[in-house]
Amino acid sequence: MKQFFFYFTILFFVSSIVSANDKIYSAKPITSFYIQPDVNSPMIYPIESGYELSLLENKGEWSNVIDLKTGLKGWILSEHFVDTKPDRIVTEKDHSGSFKIFKERILEMSASIEEAIGVKTFVDAEHLGGVAASIIADDDWFKARRHQNQAFQVYEIWKSQNQSPSFLSFKDLNNKERFIILSGPHKPRLLKADN
Repeated sequence: MKQFFFYFTILFFVSSIVSANDKIYSAKPITSFYIQPDVNSPMIYPIESGYELSLLENKGEWSNVIDLKTGLKGWILSEHFVDTKPDRIVTEKDHSGSFKIFKERILEMSASIEEAIGVKTFVDAEHLGGVAASIIADDDWFKARRHQNQAFQVYEIWKSQNQSPSFLSFKDLNNKERFIILSGPHKPRLLKADN
């Protein structure tokens, strides 16, 4: 039993040290998060200065990373990232301000729908950082026939507010992700969650 506890303790400390060293931060005002390690690969979304990612592996000039806020894995140019968060973070766009406007519009739209037809749609919205956000929707909304069409409309509002490729997660009242919508090469894509 003591031996098990000893190995468990060592494993816990080693894993926490490794995970702490795996964090990297964008050093560029804006860079891209790609699907494949190629600048011609479709971009998942742009990443601003100081944004935190978790490093999975290095492969030449590319790094395979995971965005712990969105759960998406992708590739970034290694030279655009550093091990410590930059002291001076340069942003080209006020995404917090954009999100505030987006959230107001979505909650107003939801209130109008509820008033008109008595159906609850969106309960809240959360900014995940940069161009990533999540919508918390009423559980009954996910059962409606046209919820995916409406989700694409909401995504277009978020994307136009950002003026760039974006990421939008849709969660139920239990905060369980049902699906995400993100920019694709020609049109947005909906990806269902593995729940």
